[in-house]
Amino acid sequence: PEYIDYLFLPFTDLSGGEGSYAGGRFLDARIPKGATMIIDFNKAYNPYCAYNSRYSCEIPPLENHLEVRIEAGVKDFGKH
Repeated sequence: PEYIDYLFLPFTDLSGGEGSYAGGRFLDARIPKGATMIIDFNKAYNPYCAYNSRYSCEIPPLENHLEVRIEAGVKDFGKH
C-alpha cells in the first residue's frame, strides 16, 4: 500500500559514460496529484550494478533517453 503512488524512473542521458554511469541512473518519485510533475535530478542515483558486477540492473527503455547532459545527481565514481 505504501507504494501505490510510487514511480520508478530509469533514464540515460548524454553524460552516460562521461561523468555518470554508462548504464543509466534511476529516480524514485510519487505520482503527482495534478497534471504537472517536477523531476528533481539531484536525486538521481546509480543502480547497484554500477558498484558491483554481481548485480543485474534494469536497462532504461529507449524512450527514457534524454538528449541532454544531466549534470545533477550521483556521478560516476570511477574504477578503483
